[in-house]
Amino acid sequence: MRAIMVGVDGSPEGRAAAQYAVEIAGLAGADVVGVAAVAADYDGEAEPGEHAIEELEWLEALRRAGLGWMKGAFEECGEACAVADVEFVARLLVGEPAQVLSEEAQACDMLVIGAKGRRDAETELLGATARRVIRRCIKPVLVVRGQHAPVQRVMVGYDGSPASGHAVEWAADLAAEGDWEVAVVTGAMTESELAEGARYAATLMQTRGVEAEVILVEGDAPSVIFEQANEWKPDLIAVGGAVRGALTGFFLGEAWPDIVEQAEVPVLRWR
Repeated sequence: MRAIMVGVDGSPEGRAAAQYAVEIAGLAGADVVGVAAVAADYDGEAEPGEHAIEELEWLEALRRAGLGWMKGAFEECGEACAVADVEFVARLLVGEPAQVLSEEAQACDMLVIGAKGRRDAETELLGATARRVIRRCIKPVLVVRGQHAPVQRVMVGYDGSPASGHAVEWAADLAAEGDWEVAVVTGAMTESELAEGARYAATLMQTRGVEAEVILVEGDAPSVIFEQANEWKPDLIAVGGAVRGALTGFFLGEAWPDIVEQAEVPVLRWR
């Protein structure tokens, strides 16, 4: 990885997202790019897509927009990067936040966003911006809710698709650096093509020095993921977001919106 982008908005969820971005960047040897978006007509002059990158320009733009508090959010993210010895770049862009984040993330390896949602019954629903971003963005998106907790255990949902295979590779690379525990979870019978694929994924992790646990449980994707998350207690869940799994009816590609929406820990969606 070369660069991890994080949405900066000064909210508690945004601060947690920045901490996860810094943590992962530190393991991957990547830079952190902090991006904030303001409305196109915030000062009556800027046009959508116009960048205010020069330090004096963006500080003045924040003042004119009445967003002086965002300066503190940028500085806080920069300080966290400095402590972790990670390079930080701050960018203030103009436009609708979901569109700006989705488009700018194309130049990075991953996007990390905080999800500000509302509680409905027993579920904390995603905010509108987070929901639009994860559906638009073509790069991996890590959706963060709640406070930051150091990642030590990662559960990877595997369905045989290339997207879930990328999630396995990502977990293997960072687990080797961060000494993470990893579990590969899939909904499959013990003797099945998908189960064999999950075991092969774990073998690939072994070649990178990571001992991964393989969990095979028959059932639909959301139920299997949530049940095993309750038992295994991961700090982060990684899933593929392709259209459908390649080997079986266990389709994470069709279930990932429910998983991201309802999970109690951060979820990384690969596409």
